[in-house]
Amino acid sequence: MPELELNYFEIIGVISGLLGVWLAVRQNVWTWPVGLISVLAYTVFFYQIKLYADMGLQIFYAGSAIYGWYEWLRGGKNHTELPVSKLSSKARILVVLGGAIGTVALGAYFQNFTDAHYPVLDSGLAAYSLMGQFLLTRKKIENWILWFVVDVVYVWLYFQKEAYLTASLYFVFLGMAIQGFLRWRRELKSQTA
Repeated sequence: MPELELNYFEIIGVISGLLGVWLAVRQNVWTWPVGLISVLAYTVFFYQIKLYADMGLQIFYAGSAIYGWYEWLRGGKNHTELPVSKLSSKARILVVLGGAIGTVALGAYFQNFTDAHYPVLDSGLAAYSLMGQFLLTRKKIENWILWFVVDVVYVWLYFQKEAYLTASLYFVFLGMAIQGFLRWRRELKSQTA
């Protein structure tokens, strides 16, 4: 087994990432400022391990944290709290297509112009993470399904990169995605009852 090297940026990212997703599952608006801490730490860490698409994704996450913070507080009717909702069938197709287009575009760039490791896979994960994060900012229940799928692959990728703490974090995220989906589905049912 390889020797485990601790990276303080990864540790900070893991701790704040866990707390941030735990808060998101509970629809607690503090998920967004806590998420910003994770984003900053992971920006540096992903640069260090040459996962540039993931590094760039952190910049998007920073902007979406500010947007999500506002939306969750004031994005509902008459600037009230945003409720949980579902995507339309058309919107689901657009999410899948958007992720595919992002995968091809980012993958081509990182494969041809950088020394990125796993450029296409990393780009696909980043593209679909963009979709998942946007759905989370709008409190769309499908975000949890997308996160589950993405997290399964991230566990494998981070293990390959010997980012064992981050791989463990994403393994925990798998369970949190299931929990988030179940909690948000109950919320959605109670809204329609």
